[in-house]
Amino acid sequence: MLTLLRRAGFRFYVKSGSAQERPHVYVTRDGQAWAKFTLDPVGLVVNNGLPRNELNRAQGMAMELEPQLLQLWWDYAKTQGVRPPEEEEDLQKPTPPSPPPEAEMPAQ
Repeated sequence: MLTLLRRAGFRFYVKSGSAQERPHVYVTRDGQAWAKFTLDPVGLVVNNGLPRNELNRAQGMAMELEPQLLQLWWDYAKTQGVRPPEEEEDLQKPTPPSPPPEAEMPAQ
C-alpha cells in the first residue's frame, strides 16, 4: 500500500495493482475500517466498516482534495506504466511531416 496523503486523521492510499483500474483511492482512519472512492468524479465504491459520520467526512475530503489526489494517483500509475488518457491520445497522434528543406538557389 502506498500512502498518497494524510489529512485530519485519515490516510488516503492506493494498493498494488490499483493502476489497472480507473482512478480511485482507499481511505482509512484506524487501519481496520476503510472505504474506496473513485476519482473524477468522486463516488463511493465500497464502505468496509467506516461509521457513517467518518464516511461522510472522508468523502467530503476526497471531493475537496480531488485534484491533488488525482495528480498523485496518476503519478503512481505512471510508475506502473499506465498513462492518463490525454497523454495516450498525444502519443497516438501522427506527427506532422517536416517541411522539405529549402533548396539553395545558385548565386547569380
